[in-house]
Amino acid sequence: MEQILRFPNFLKVGRGDYSSPLSKVFSWAALVVAILLSGCAIGLGTPDLPLKSASELTGSILNDDEQNASNEDTKTKSSPAGVQEVVELDRSLSGKLLAEEAERFRSVLQVDVRSYRSSNITRVSNIEESAAVTEYTTVGRLEFPTSQDLLFFETFSASITALGQRSYFGQYEIDSSDSTDDSLRNLDYEFRSIGLGAKGRLTSDWKIDLSVKYDELVDFRSHETLYHAGVSSFSFGRDYSVFGGGIFELDIVAEYALTEMYQPYEVPGVFDDAGDNLRTALNLSLTQPLDSGGRFYLTPSASITRTVYTKPTSTGRIDYLMHVELAAVYRIMPWLYLRSFTNYQDKTANEKAKSLLVDYAEYNNWDAGLGLGVSLSF
Repeated sequence: MEQILRFPNFLKVGRGDYSSPLSKVFSWAALVVAILLSGCAIGLGTPDLPLKSASELTGSILNDDEQNASNEDTKTKSSPAGVQEVVELDRSLSGKLLAEEAERFRSVLQVDVRSYRSSNITRVSNIEESAAVTEYTTVGRLEFPTSQDLLFFETFSASITALGQRSYFGQYEIDSSDSTDDSLRNLDYEFRSIGLGAKGRLTSDWKIDLSVKYDELVDFRSHETLYHAGVSSFSFGRDYSVFGGGIFELDIVAEYALTEMYQPYEVPGVFDDAGDNLRTALNLSLTQPLDSGGRFYLTPSASITRTVYTKPTSTGRIDYLMHVELAAVYRIMPWLYLRSFTNYQDKTANEKAKSLLVDYAEYNNWDAGLGLGVSLSF
């Protein structure tokens, strides 16, 4: 989103309302130049990219990249274990600037920190343990110029996205029942992802997204890789205008992950990808402004994901994950936002999954917390 520059009344000179013709021409020329130079857009972000190689998909991605709070595109990106969702506004407020941006490269940088409480930190069906989590997320994306009327697409654009996220568990208490046991340090992780994506809008207003990514889960203290995956995905969906200024988005996603595990994550129910898998999901989201200035809005979302595992040791295993979230975003500045959220996850599994994961095959969990982020585009 762009900054809107409000100019003071500096066009008047001398006393009263009189000025020379030359000074008027100069003043109006300066105003036009200032407007043209204000094209460094600054967007609002919240979580744009599903990190879909891990099994705890908690949203509908930042999802490969975006839950868009503009009047056109709304897309949620999320990742395992309640990981940060990334959302950004990439629609310029000015139609002229929007046309100019379509013809040039655009870079997006988003930095986000959030703190939340999880009611079932180990994702287990018995003896649930609550704890606080702190997450730091950085997302960078380079967007290529948008092509018009390419093949059967009305618009088509490509992008390269890199994401890094680090999480710390049980460092402090939010509730008196929260754990701060030193053993929770074993849950700390770093997640990295880099991918190439493309999205196109058809003349019928349906959208198609394609992406290829490389994901990696790392123990950042020992610098050992826990697993990595190559993930290809395809999704199609559509936006609908609702409730005046609201945008409702429907997405259907399919992706296939080729994984390699070097050592299991400390908690079997989190990042429990035991092999290659096919994931399909239905994602629903709404971005609803609550004020005329677009500074405050709600972003409820829901998704259901089915994962089928295809490697020999896990063939026949099927997981289902339901995720429902209600978030409120307040844009403090055009580039600075505050986000509060609460979400619920419910995971179920078939008998093959229960025989492999036992108490970690099924669980339910509540998360709730606050996030503060900066999102810049230029």
